[in-house]
Amino acid sequence: MTSAQYAALLGLWIAGIVVPGPDIFVILRNAFLSSRRSAVFTALGVMVGNFAWIALSLAGVTVFISDNHVLKLAVQIGGALFLLRMGYGSLRSGLDGRAARRSSTLGPVVRGPQDPGGAHRVQGSAPGRGPGGTGSAAQHPVPHDVAAEPARTGLATDPLRADDAAVVAELSAGSRRGRFLGPEGLTPWRALAQGTVTNLANAKAVVFFVALFGSVVPAGILWWEALAVLGMMVAVGLAWFLAVAWAGSIPALARRFQARAAEVEIVSGVVFALVAVGLLVEALLTL
Repeated sequence: MTSAQYAALLGLWIAGIVVPGPDIFVILRNAFLSSRRSAVFTALGVMVGNFAWIALSLAGVTVFISDNHVLKLAVQIGGALFLLRMGYGSLRSGLDGRAARRSSTLGPVVRGPQDPGGAHRVQGSAPGRGPGGTGSAAQHPVPHDVAAEPARTGLATDPLRADDAAVVAELSAGSRRGRFLGPEGLTPWRALAQGTVTNLANAKAVVFFVALFGSVVPAGILWWEALAVLGMMVAVGLAWFLAVAWAGSIPALARRFQARAAEVEIVSGVVFALVAVGLLVEALLTL
């Protein structure tokens, strides 16, 4: 390969990975709603998937998949169904979170001296806060990416900012559904698996890599050239997706999005669902 071919391959690769898609959205969702560690492992998972696609492309497997109508159809439908399930889970979690946020604005039931035997709700206050918003939760907010101390805050949460009980309720509303696919309580291995499966499920990668390697990489390249291509693409992709994970998990930014956790889940769900529908439509049109 010539230096011009390496440069062309690098330029096309960068142009392909910076375009927002399921990979970037799953990294940002986990960065906003979980922690920097979760986002980093999600980014590593995305690159595990990309490593597999690059290696398969260099071995000619993606060309074989692209030329085999039945196999390509199976990859498209399988990936679309996974992304559709992921989108459905995010949408349900987001809608449940919005419902929890609305109900939490009613405030806790308290007893006052004017009504010793009864109870009334404090409008507009969240559990753990006084009317002026100076309760223990307000005094001791749980920062993003730092574990909460239940004894101090009274809130047993994941390492999420939880200075508002409405946010806590919103983030945990969908935790009973789609635990593997959701951002709640992410372990490093589960975040890695989310990134890997999300990347591999996007069957458009087959078309992308076939076009990328078919237009730039010559047939019969030497083994060390294949290793150079693999190393270059993995290094650049890793740098990009780790940068996305780091930027998305900056505490000040993440806290803003945590306050709108339901909307983050809904937008993520819509993106996953749209990609899935696009894959299904493309698959059906080829029948």
